[in-house]
Amino acid sequence: MIGRLLRRRSILSDREQELRAREGELLDRLAAALERFGTDVAATDLQRFREAREQLSGLFLLVIAGEFNSGKSSFINALLGERVLPEGVTPTTDRINLLRHGPTVSEQPLETFLLERTHPAELLREITVVDTPGTNAIIRRHEELTRDFVPRSDLVLFVTSADRPFTESERTFLEQIREWGKKIVFVINKIDILTQPAEREQVLSYVAENATALLGEEPRIFPVSARLAMEARASGVSEQWERSGFDAVEEYLLHTLDQQERVRLKLLNPLNVGLRLAGRYKEAAFERLKVLAQDVEALQNIDGQLALFHQGMLRDFEPRLSRLELLLAEMEQRGVRFFEETIRLGRIRSLLDSEAVKRSFEREVIADTPQQIEAEVGRIIDWIVERNLQVWQDVNRFVDRRRLAEHQEEMLGEVPTSFGYNRQALLDSIGQVSREVVGGYDREAEARAIANDVQGTFATTALAEAGAIGLGTLVATVVTGAAADVTGILLAAALAVGGFYVIPRKRRQATRDFQRRVAELRTRLRDGLTRQVHHEIAQSTGRVNEAIAPYRRFVQSQQQRINEARGELVATEDALVRLRGEIERR
Repeated sequence: MIGRLLRRRSILSDREQELRAREGELLDRLAAALERFGTDVAATDLQRFREAREQLSGLFLLVIAGEFNSGKSSFINALLGERVLPEGVTPTTDRINLLRHGPTVSEQPLETFLLERTHPAELLREITVVDTPGTNAIIRRHEELTRDFVPRSDLVLFVTSADRPFTESERTFLEQIREWGKKIVFVINKIDILTQPAEREQVLSYVAENATALLGEEPRIFPVSARLAMEARASGVSEQWERSGFDAVEEYLLHTLDQQERVRLKLLNPLNVGLRLAGRYKEAAFERLKVLAQDVEALQNIDGQLALFHQGMLRDFEPRLSRLELLLAEMEQRGVRFFEETIRLGRIRSLLDSEAVKRSFEREVIADTPQQIEAEVGRIIDWIVERNLQVWQDVNRFVDRRRLAEHQEEMLGEVPTSFGYNRQALLDSIGQVSREVVGGYDREAEARAIANDVQGTFATTALAEAGAIGLGTLVATVVTGAAADVTGILLAAALAVGGFYVIPRKRRQATRDFQRRVAELRTRLRDGLTRQVHHEIAQSTGRVNEAIAPYRRFVQSQQQRINEARGELVATEDALVRLRGEIERR
C-alpha cells in the first residue's frame, strides 16, 4: 500500500537541472513580453502565471477536482488512510486544502480561502495533495476557487461519480482544465453501487469515450470505491481492498508516477501555462493589429479626403475666379469704348461738365459691376464656408462608422484591456469635437469673418484709403478714380494751343491708366482671394489634423508596441514548444 512509496530522490539530475534552468529563462522572457502589454494583461492571468512559475521549484502538486458530492474528500481520506477531511452530501469544502507532510496533524490558514493541513502520511513526503471545493454547487465562489487553482497543478485527478458520470457541467469544467495543458487522470468513485459487471463496463466505456473525445487521447481511468477502501483499511480485509480498486491507484501514484515522471510533469506545468498565455495574448495582439490596420486605413482615408478637399478647392476656385475676371474684362471693354467715344474735340463742351461726365462714366462703365463682384465674392465665400463644414461632417461620419464597427468587432473577447478603452476614448473625443464644430457652425459668422479678411486685403492697399466699407464700394472707388482725369483732360484741351494733339494723347493716357487700375484690381482680387482660399484650406486641414492627432499618435505607438510584443511572444512561444518536445521525449 502506501508504505511501498519509493524513497524520494532529493537531487535533480544534471539534465533535469539544465532543463529547469532553460525553462526559467524562457518564462522570464515570456514575463517580459507580457509586460509589454502593460495593464492590458488580465491580473488573474498574471497571478496564475506567477503561481505556476513558483511551483517549478516546489513539491509535486496533485489537485483533486470534481463536482460536489462526487466523493473527492472521501477519496482523499481513503488515499491517506485516515479521515483527514470532512465528508457529507452537501458541499463540505469551502476553501482550498493543501495537504502536506508533517509530524503531526495540524492546520493553519495561508490566505482567505487557502488552508494548509499537515499529516504524517508517507504519500505526502513526495506529493502535496490539494482538495478543492466541489464545482457545480450553489455557491459559485467555490467553483471559482477551484478554477483559479487549477493552473498551479502538476496533475489533476478528476473525480466523477458512478451514479452520474461525466455530466455536461463536468465536461464544461474539464474544457477549462484542458486549456491550461494539464494532464488529467479520471477517477470514477462509488463504483460499488454498480453491482453488475455490465453496468460497470457501461460506465467505464461512457467515461472513456467522452474523455477521449474531449482530450484528444485516451486517459487513465480508475474505478474505485472510497467507502470500501476505508473499510478495508479499518478491518484489514484484503478482499475489500481489492474490490475498492485503490490498489491500481496506489500503483500509479507510487510506481508509474515515479520521480522522473513527476519531474517531467512538474516541468511541463508552468511551461503549458506559459504557452497558453503566449497563445492567448499573441492572438489578442493579432486581433488588435487587425483593428489598428483598420484605423490606419481610416486615417489614410481622412488624409485622402483632406487632400481631395485641397485639390477640389483649388480646382473649383478657378472657374469661380474666372467669373470675377469676366466681370472686370467686360467693365474694361466698356471703359475703353467710353474714353474712345467721350474724349473727342467734338465733345469738348460736354466734357467741361465734369459731374455729368462722372455720372455718365459710372452709369455706362461701372454700371452694376461692383454689386456683381460683391455678389460673386459672396458666393465664393459661401462656397468656402460650405466646403469647410463638409470636411467636419465627413470627420463626424468617419467617427460614427468607427464607433459602430467597434461594437460589431468585440475584438478581444473576455480579455480586459486599456487598449480598447483608450482607443474608444480618443474616438469619442474626435467625435465630440466634430459634433461641436458641425452643431455650432455659424454660417453667417464664418462668411462675415472671411469677407472681412478679403475686404481688408483691399482696404489696406494704396488703391483705396477707405475704412471698413463694402467690397463693392472699394471696387467703385478704384475704377472711378480714372474718371477724375477726364476733367483735367478737358481743361488742358480748352486752354492749350494745339488741342488737336493733346486730346488724343490724353485719351490714350486715360485709357492706359484705366486699364492699369483694372489690371491691378484684377491682380489684387485674384491674389487676395487665392490667399484666402489657401488660408482656409490650411486652417480646415490643420483643425482636423489637430483633432485627430492624439488618435493618430495612439495608433502609431500601439502598432509599434504591439508588433514588438507579438514578435517576442512568437519567438518565446516557439522556444517553449521546442523545450516541451525535449521534456516530453525524456
